[in-house]
Amino acid sequence: MSEAMKTYLATISVLSLVLNPILLEARAQPVVGAGTELCSDKIAQPGFAPAVLVTRSPPVFPESDAASESEGWFRLGFTIDAEGETKDVVVLDQVGSAGMAKAARQAVARWKYKPATQDGQPIEQHANSAEIVFRAKHVGNAPIHEEVVANYDEGRGLVAEGKYAEGIAVLERTFELPVTLYEQAKLSFALAFAYERSNDPSRALVHIRHAVIEGGRYLEKTVVPAAQRMRMRLEVAKGNFHYAACAAPLPATDNFDATGADRKATMKVLDDAMRRLASAEPLVVDAALTKLSGARGGLWEHPLSRRKFKFSSFTGEVREFRLSCVTQMTDGPVNETAQWSVPRAAGPCILRVSGEVGASFKLIEEW
Repeated sequence: MSEAMKTYLATISVLSLVLNPILLEARAQPVVGAGTELCSDKIAQPGFAPAVLVTRSPPVFPESDAASESEGWFRLGFTIDAEGETKDVVVLDQVGSAGMAKAARQAVARWKYKPATQDGQPIEQHANSAEIVFRAKHVGNAPIHEEVVANYDEGRGLVAEGKYAEGIAVLERTFELPVTLYEQAKLSFALAFAYERSNDPSRALVHIRHAVIEGGRYLEKTVVPAAQRMRMRLEVAKGNFHYAACAAPLPATDNFDATGADRKATMKVLDDAMRRLASAEPLVVDAALTKLSGARGGLWEHPLSRRKFKFSSFTGEVREFRLSCVTQMTDGPVNETAQWSVPRAAGPCILRVSGEVGASFKLIEEW
């Protein structure tokens, strides 16, 4: 490796550590009951003190990605054990190469914490997540890969003509090329639009989430409000009412919605979600397993809103679930005969279900 490349990589590594990773300690929303604040980040159980970060090692920007000016974003999940070490580090979602994914896992595996305690005694803390971004300091929000730009223009043109399948194919295969986060955001926004128009909200949601990573900082500013509204609608459509309840307020007007009609339609969707959350009736969520970048098979994840849940109405192969709460973790097969209860002391929980891509089911949450 040349001295110039060493300097380049070191600069990127430090930038990734200092500016980009966002550590989210137990940020899944709480299991709620009457009188509990849905969007609180606080863990309610008495006597619990969350883990505190002590040292955070920087990720190493892979040389091959630096050479091709490829950037990436990764969301990782992990457990902090009773000694303050991280374990069970997994990539939950990603945009970027396998090399960057490996570097992100290795970095989180080296982080050290003062462990969580319950009544003064060290315990394991689950349901932790972190976002790590690999970004080249000199790139910025500008297209730099000619083939990516050409594919984007071709795919977007096909989508504009209503040729959604053809446009989606062109845009999807572009992710096999080196891309910057700016290029990725534009591709993902175009794909979210195409999938939404072709009545595939599950895939649309995956891409709109990628389009607005870090609050949409990699999109043009004029596009961000429209992307935020699209995400709001898609999150509600796929049963993530937590996001709808806890997301930042939507802007009143913008250049893409001068009359406010799109915002009005989105607010109607939001109001319906709030009514369903507040209802005493069971909360029924239609779920479908999608292929996330880096995942094996299909995966679906969902922050629990209530204290009990069960499954029903399966199509395709839905195999198992993992319930990651702050103070406990539960694994089990998915079936229609059992109902699971979550104790309040478990804290906020994320439910993840795995199986074959395209399989579907209903999740039923009750108080």
